[in-house]
Amino acid sequence: MLKPVVTQLRANITSAPETAQPDVDLHDLRAAIDDLPELNVTKVVALHRRIVNGDYKIDSERLAGKLVELESSLDCEYSD
Repeated sequence: MLKPVVTQLRANITSAPETAQPDVDLHDLRAAIDDLPELNVTKVVALHRRIVNGDYKIDSERLAGKLVELESSLDCEYSD
């Protein structure tokens, strides 16, 4: 839901004169923000520390498998 709101905002900003205010429905924007998933800040900070310390190892086989799954699911969505 956030993508259409952001797209509309960008269109309004790029096509409007510099002094004009963007025409956006703040209720739609608030609803789109509320629909975003919550972040687990503790996990984010812990992961950041592991990356910075060089302790985070990427399992390339698992990552490749997940990418193949994602691509397959996208192919299915767009072939209908």
